[in-house]
Amino acid sequence: MNNFAKIASGAALAVALSACNQGPDPAKVQADIAKAQADGQKKITDAKADMEKVIASVRKDSAVDRADAKESAAKSDASAPATDTTAADAAAAKKKIAEAQYSVDVATAEAEYGTALARCESTTGDAEKACKDSAKAKYDADATTAKGKRDAAKASAA
Repeated sequence: MNNFAKIASGAALAVALSACNQGPDPAKVQADIAKAQADGQKKITDAKADMEKVIASVRKDSAVDRADAKESAAKSDASAPATDTTAADAAAAKKKIAEAQYSVDVATAEAEYGTALARCESTTGDAEKACKDSAKAKYDADATTAKGKRDAAKASAA
C-alpha cells in the first residue's frame, strides 16, 4: 500500500505540473485579440474623424481668409499685408493638419501594438518575451516615423 500511495502521489504531482506548462486558453487569446483589434479600430476611427474636422475647419478658414483678402484688396491697393496674413494662415493650417495626421499615425501604431501584445499571449516563456519585445520595437519605430513625418511637415510649413 505504501508503494501505491507513492505512485499515486507521483502521478498526481506529474499531472499538476503538466498543467503549469500548458499555454493559455486559445479561446481567451482569440477573444483578447478581437477586443484589441476592435479597440484599435475605434482609436483609429476617432483620430481620423478628428483629422476630418481639422481639414474642414482649415478649408472653412481658408475660404473666409480668401474672401477677406479679396475684400481688403478691393478697398485698397496695398494687398501685400493680406498676402502675408494668408501665407501665415496657410502655414498654420499645414501645422494643424500635420498634428492631426500624427494623431492618426500614433493611433494606428497603438492599435497594431495592442493587437500584437494580445497575440503574444498565445505563447509562453522566452517566446512570449521575444514576441512582446518585437511588438514594442515595431511600435517604437512606428511612433518615431510618425513623429518624423509630423516634424518634417511642420518644418516645410514654416
